[in-house]
Amino acid sequence: MLSRHASVPARSQSWQEGSGWTPLLRSNDFEAWQSVVSASLGHHRSTLLSGSAPFEAHMRAAAVEEMALLQIEGRGVVELQREQCGHGVLWLPLRGWSHELINGEEHLAEPGMGLLFRPGDAMRGVTSEEVAGVSILVPGSLLAAQPPFPRLVRRGVPARQVLDAAWQLVQAAAFRTPGAAFAAEALEDALQQWCQFTAYELAEERLSLVRRRTLVGEACLWMRDHLAERFSVIELSGVLHVSVRTLQYSFQAELGCTPMAYAKRLRLRQLRLLLQDPELRTRSIASLMEAVGLLACGVTSADYRAWCGETPRRTRQDARAGRGAVAPLLPADAVAF
Repeated sequence: MLSRHASVPARSQSWQEGSGWTPLLRSNDFEAWQSVVSASLGHHRSTLLSGSAPFEAHMRAAAVEEMALLQIEGRGVVELQREQCGHGVLWLPLRGWSHELINGEEHLAEPGMGLLFRPGDAMRGVTSEEVAGVSILVPGSLLAAQPPFPRLVRRGVPARQVLDAAWQLVQAAAFRTPGAAFAAEALEDALQQWCQFTAYELAEERLSLVRRRTLVGEACLWMRDHLAERFSVIELSGVLHVSVRTLQYSFQAELGCTPMAYAKRLRLRQLRLLLQDPELRTRSIASLMEAVGLLACGVTSADYRAWCGETPRRTRQDARAGRGAVAPLLPADAVAF
């Protein structure tokens, strides 16, 4: 089960089955899936990598005002290549990850984040074995006129406002709520503020912003160096000489999660690298979990599958067979605060 925080709906909620969704595709035919994606998201040329799990895809559609929404679930490691057409796309991953190059810039999209494409973007990348999420098609005119902006929506108050507004729109579309049009307007406003804020950070906010990002960056670097240790948020705040409240607020504002939730994400990434290391193939999976500070138990395996879209055992099997995508230890901008 995915961890619960403001920007990711709880899995117990039934928005996935809301009456506002119209079935588009449920198929094991890769070409049929590719055709639907090309018709909806943009010119698509993808490849199903050999050795991955049998392909399966399920897609539903909904719409609110000028925004179309696609609910996507898929199985199978896919090498992606797409040219963004006349609209933008905000991708909201719920399970699994995608490692993508957008106009040559590297990004790792995971649950709790968003990935924003503007018209004209060229993208290529690879997915985890299981992927689920929602794509929101944004009017091209809304993004085309904006100054350059970061594609990964994850850091800072404006980014969290975009993600919150996006999930509110998903809920409104799924249940056809009377205020759905206002949810679409709220997302448009949040996107405009995100683009403008990242391009022209207000002078009066810059100092506190830099301090907060510096603190979170230092915390992330320290955690990377001490993953094997079972540290607490109290110990982490002591190392950084700040209060627990300041540290918690800074992480929520910048990354939308608590320091310990982010530490778990770092540990899961490191676990994947260890599972793929040929020199560690004789080590048990349980010992590798413990080596990165995780408990060797079923909960850890479930957390790993929620993040990675496959089990730890599957990751190791694919690595031994020369299959599977290697996820970076950190997104390209993870410590660029």
